[in-house]
Amino acid sequence: LLARTASELGLSAGLTTSPHLLHYRERVSIGGSWIPHQAVVEFYESFSPLFEKHEATFFEVTIAMAAWYFARENVDWVVAEAGLGGRFDATRTLDGDATVLTGIDLEHRRILGDTRSAIAAEKVAIAAPGTPLFWTGSPLEIRDTVMAAVSSNNLEFVEVEPDRQLESSFPKPHALSNASLALAVAERFWRDHNEEGVREALLRAASHPGLPGRLDLREGEPSVLFDVAHNPQAMAILVDHLKSMQRRPFAVIGFLCDKPYREMSEMLCDHVEGVVTTTPNMPDRKLEAGDLAEVFTSLGRSAEAQPSIAQAVERGREKAGDLLLVAGSFYVVGDAMTECWRRGWLPVPTGEERQVLLPEPPV
Repeated sequence: LLARTASELGLSAGLTTSPHLLHYRERVSIGGSWIPHQAVVEFYESFSPLFEKHEATFFEVTIAMAAWYFARENVDWVVAEAGLGGRFDATRTLDGDATVLTGIDLEHRRILGDTRSAIAAEKVAIAAPGTPLFWTGSPLEIRDTVMAAVSSNNLEFVEVEPDRQLESSFPKPHALSNASLALAVAERFWRDHNEEGVREALLRAASHPGLPGRLDLREGEPSVLFDVAHNPQAMAILVDHLKSMQRRPFAVIGFLCDKPYREMSEMLCDHVEGVVTTTPNMPDRKLEAGDLAEVFTSLGRSAEAQPSIAQAVERGREKAGDLLLVAGSFYVVGDAMTECWRRGWLPVPTGEERQVLLPEPPV
């Protein structure tokens, strides 16, 4: 939303997101356009000896590529999503002018810590000394941790209240919170545009489709709601969305084994008619479809296992009425979405998404 607002104001904005849903190149984009295939090849061929010398991780290589590409294209601003944590995250090397803390959930506990306060300490450590930190003040339990970082790093603390004027465009609490944060940052850094102009740009940005796979309804027979609800925080938002739709769709679900899949299954089970479980294409972290089916069955929900994502979606379509839910891991939702397009189950997409159906250019 922040990157699109910049574009609406006539600024060139680079954006990094992770993980990718449909194609690796979507992680690095400018004005909504993915980094070109040939640029990826050029970057890797130019710098691969350095990657090997320093034993760079996949994510570190990606952020280095983003920095190289954005510099080459001379963008005005970069909006970078941190990867895992903050203290040791590769995006810290971008030396951001501001940090936006959007939320804290109990994720990656093996690496970041067992409590929200411990995780918050890791995340807020990404903020460069003397820069502003934008935060809504929620959850309250991490406030002492955040304020300690503000004090020790001489950060400017900017607490953002929900902007009620945005409520009609962002009626859901999480969306209003995120929009209010984006507006506060835009008003602070793009002062050449008056406040009303920035607000109008943000509302125009909101009229574009959101990120694919996030409460993403695609019309078809049946229609499919795709959502990468892979942690309890995201699952709570999905459940609230289903309640607002007043629907109990049939579902295709797949999780990674290192996520709190039992908790998320329990959150979801009363809001779906039945489940086809499937196995994510992530060999070292996959949760087998049969194991997840046993979880749903133990919760009193009809479930059957289909290890192949394509077979799971095909079976889900057979069981669904006019709406099918596909949710869980990025590795399930992205593959399912692509399969629906390839099989003609949903209309072929336009824009950048269409590229996933084209042959890769030769290297």
